[in-house]
Amino acid sequence: MSSPEATAEVLSALLDRLHALNRTASARIPGHSATFYRVIGLLQDVGAMRVGDLAAAVHLSQPGMTKTVHQLEGEGYVTRGADPEDSRATLVEVTEAGMAALAQRKAAMVETVLPTFGSLTDAERRTLQDAADVLTHHMTAALPARARQSHPQKELA
Repeated sequence: MSSPEATAEVLSALLDRLHALNRTASARIPGHSATFYRVIGLLQDVGAMRVGDLAAAVHLSQPGMTKTVHQLEGEGYVTRGADPEDSRATLVEVTEAGMAALAQRKAAMVETVLPTFGSLTDAERRTLQDAADVLTHHMTAALPARARQSHPQKELA
């Protein structure tokens, strides 16, 4: 079993590179802000959320999140409805159109950076797939129980 320090070092390096990859790909794709897509992705991962909880989760002010939700709703990417547990509260939920927009953005980002990875060897591709599998396994386990039901863990080889 590896030490927590060694794991922290690997995770830090991985986060650095993932952020760089995301920034590079995002900068080349026109469209909405990263926050816009972060909200859609979060709703896709964890399910319906209150505006205040969304704001806290993406580190945005409540008025800023209200504006973002309004934009998302205008595009048809989310819907707002009553919270069955508290009729005074509103829940925001991603729509099929929102999930499709997120998938299209990801495809465009992949297309943008694909030439950078054109010289990957089969071994490097397997290493990246293994890393993706490890992340899927551990990050899925970290999701709230209600989100895990819609994100079954991929079997690791």
